[in-house]
Amino acid sequence: MTARLPRKNNTKLNLVALCLLLPLVGVPVFTEKLSADDDLKNQCKSTLEKARLWVRATDAKAPEDERIKVKKAVGAANKACTAAFKALPNDGNSLLNGAYAHFASGRKEEGVALIQKAAELGFPPAMVMVAKYMGRGEYLEKDAEGAWMLLIKTLKTDHAAAKIKAALEFLPGGVGPENPKRTKKVLQGLIDEGNSAAMIAYAMKVLNLQKAEIGSDSSKQGISLLERAALEKNDSQAAIYLSLLFNQGNVVRRDEGKAIEFAQLAIDAGVTRAYGTMGQIFQNQNDMKSAVKWFQKGAEKGDGFSQGMLGFMYSGGFGVEQDLEKAVHWWTKARWNGDRLAASYLQVHREKEAAEKAWKEEQNKQPNKN
Repeated sequence: MTARLPRKNNTKLNLVALCLLLPLVGVPVFTEKLSADDDLKNQCKSTLEKARLWVRATDAKAPEDERIKVKKAVGAANKACTAAFKALPNDGNSLLNGAYAHFASGRKEEGVALIQKAAELGFPPAMVMVAKYMGRGEYLEKDAEGAWMLLIKTLKTDHAAAKIKAALEFLPGGVGPENPKRTKKVLQGLIDEGNSAAMIAYAMKVLNLQKAEIGSDSSKQGISLLERAALEKNDSQAAIYLSLLFNQGNVVRRDEGKAIEFAQLAIDAGVTRAYGTMGQIFQNQNDMKSAVKWFQKGAEKGDGFSQGMLGFMYSGGFGVEQDLEKAVHWWTKARWNGDRLAASYLQVHREKEAAEKAWKEEQNKQPNKN
């Protein structure tokens, strides 16, 4: 059953106040205070990122020592983020990070309360989140009209990322009244301003590029938008999308040259995940040695996906001499970098080892037939 906040007047969102409130802006006075605040926010952000990665790759089957380690990381994130939002009660980002820390530790009601507070202060990303909760009746009392009002208010702000999320809620399946024309109008306005995130959102969500047929108008328009974002706006996320699409050949004709070109663009931009993307390209060409080379580069730079894939290559002896010990080494590193697939590989390995141990013990118990 989904946990819900108590539906009392002191917890229910005041829609009238929310729709009229302007964001509160603090006026800094001392440089020392700003520095201290930045330290608090950075500490919250770094500990929270680590905790979320660790939680992501942890399930009920994880060993006890790993779950204890994750619990400690979540506790550290809660401590750091609580200090940040208490010191900065009107800072939307600090409130949201505090909410995420609460979620990681299972305290959803406390997390939602912080998101509500950030929304009441007029922080657009929080407003979109509250709209989703209200539209779905998740955590908060279902209120379709209230959700719609919050989405419209968000669209009137200058927060581009929040406007994109709010606009997408008017597509089928969103919490806003279904209105694809509104979505297209908002995204197109941002695209005209050169916003690459809006280009990606239009291509992937409005045109549904991943399901488009090769040569269709949706495919052509979507690829064009992604190329504009990657080449004109230097958007590394768009470059990775393009690399994957040209490598897969499902919605656009397979082109290994372009797949490599766009993966290299992302690598040049400093995106470590792109090393794994490059490795996939050569893996798809059955050039396992080159694939290992790229996975190795990404793994050494700390990319969880590359580490997990390198472990996979070692486990099967693909492009490298089979070495289960090295496979476990890289899967373990990947697991602590949030790679769920690597965590699954580790669990399968543990279960196999346990089964082999149990079999040997059973054999040792059998009477000597000789």
